Amino acid sequence: MARPVIGMSTGRMAVDYGPVPQYPLTYLPVDYVEAVLDAGGLPMPLAMLDVALYDGVAGEQLAHCDGLLLSGGVDISPATYGEQPHPGLNATTPDRDTHELALLAEARRRGMPVLAICRGIQLVNVAYGGTLYQDIPAQVAGAIQHSQRSARHLPSHDVTVTGPSRLHGLVGSSIAVTSFHHQAVKDLGAGLDVVATATDGIIEAVEASDHPWLVAVQWHPEMSHAADAPSRKIFEAFVAQCVTG
Repeated sequence: MARPVIGMSTGRMAVDYGPVPQYPLTYLPVDYVEAVLDAGGLPMPLAMLDVALYDGVAGEQLAHCDGLLLSGGVDISPATYGEQPHPGLNATTPDRDTHELALLAEARRRGMPVLAICRGIQLVNVAYGGTLYQDIPAQVAGAIQHSQRSARHLPSHDVTVTGPSRLHGLVGSSIAVTSFHHQAVKDLGAGLDVVATATDGIIEAVEASDHPWLVAVQWHPEMSHAADAPSRKIFEAFVAQCVTG
């Protein structure tokens, strides 16, 4: 049986590329690719395009896919949820925000399975009308360290998972997670259910009540999937849903 095709959102960065300074590249961390492959899917990175110039591009891209994975990356522009920039805001890519919002809207229209990771959960919350903490250390009193200093594949803190939920059925009532973020869900979007939190109250996972299968997590299961069974189960369940969904 053919592997289900997983469309994966990408970012854009400029790097010194041989003799060419600050050459713009489309990028996707290889951990996402390997996690999807290991779970039985066929990863298809979706180049970030200017949706305003290419009407319908999200539909054309997802027409070739069985599922959508919204990957991690730079901060989401506060303009997408009607706020002014906080001093702790890092670099943003408004074109990426626009592209991913269009991809998610198309996936919702199609009822396509969606897995959203780190920046992805934030994008989902914004799409559902929610807001974000632009900088956790400055805006959340008593927050734990959410941008870990240890190796990327090693867990840094625990997350409590509530049920009944799809995530609880996969990983149980708690999971140790890898964590690299300084933004997070603040005001929850309408139609989303909180299914996991950190000890400081930061929302760590949501699911959509109006969608056949949309699971969004704040941590990075792709970084730990090779050695951590609960992380693998998240990808395996997502890919399996793309086969049957």
